[in-house]
Amino acid sequence: MEEDEQLDNIQAYELTQSIINALPVPIFVKDSDGVYVYCNRPFEAFVGRRIHEIVGRSVFDLWNPDLARVYHEADVELFRAGGQQQYEAQVKGADGSLRDVIFHKAVFRSAGERYMAGAILDISARKHAERELEKVALTDTLTGAASRYHLNGVLDKACKMVVRQGHLMAIMSLDLDGFKPINDSFGHHAGDELLVQVTALLRNSVRETDTVARLGGDEFALVFEGLTHRDDASDLAKNLLDRLAETAFHVFGQTVRLGASIGISFCPDHGRTPEQLLKWADFALYDAKRAGKGCYRMAPDSPKIL
Repeated sequence: MEEDEQLDNIQAYELTQSIINALPVPIFVKDSDGVYVYCNRPFEAFVGRRIHEIVGRSVFDLWNPDLARVYHEADVELFRAGGQQQYEAQVKGADGSLRDVIFHKAVFRSAGERYMAGAILDISARKHAERELEKVALTDTLTGAASRYHLNGVLDKACKMVVRQGHLMAIMSLDLDGFKPINDSFGHHAGDELLVQVTALLRNSVRETDTVARLGGDEFALVFEGLTHRDDASDLAKNLLDRLAETAFHVFGQTVRLGASIGISFCPDHGRTPEQLLKWADFALYDAKRAGKGCYRMAPDSPKIL
């Protein structure tokens, strides 16, 4: 009877081991001192070491110091609080690749001792997809300029910074002059190529910290933070207009030239929200167009906040 029971226990243990090793998820167990006491084969593959090289060691023996510190602090907190724990992290696998993972951990007791069991779920594919979607949301797919969504985020953050630090920020609305005839004459593909070249010119004409956004068609918006005087914005606008007027663009074997009209508003003078600032910059842009294009205009000094 005892032999049958012992055999059943052995078979149950072997079955449990087979199941744990068959699961495509790295699984590990640590004692209350943070020392590994067990792991399955997927964890061996994940770490790049055999079980006898893992058991008896701590996170400081297996991972780089920065990661080990994060894991150790999380383990200490879990043993202190008890229950379960879940968090995301980036780890370097045995193949050297950086992976996004979720750690699932739980404290349990066995033979009067406290242990922690953990599983690692690889979410690298999901995180990559999320980053790609975020990139699409933040970037104009044609030109690589910031999207309208990205622009609103930049303006919202910059407006709060202006209020706290007292700096001046300029927002420019820029429309290309002469783009439509070129687009109509040479086709949309030529127009798209021209927009790509214009975006490159705008980016090369401003600081790395400035934002160049495409709002659609041939409409752009530029954000200049940390200005000291309004004259700084005037100089920037003049430089942009001069560079556009002086540049000969080459599109599908054709040489074309463009101009631009610019409207400028300032934070906090013309508002403290993206909506207010963009509206006043647009009003100033219309003034520039009515003045004959190829120039810039500023929003009124004492505006009625919209």
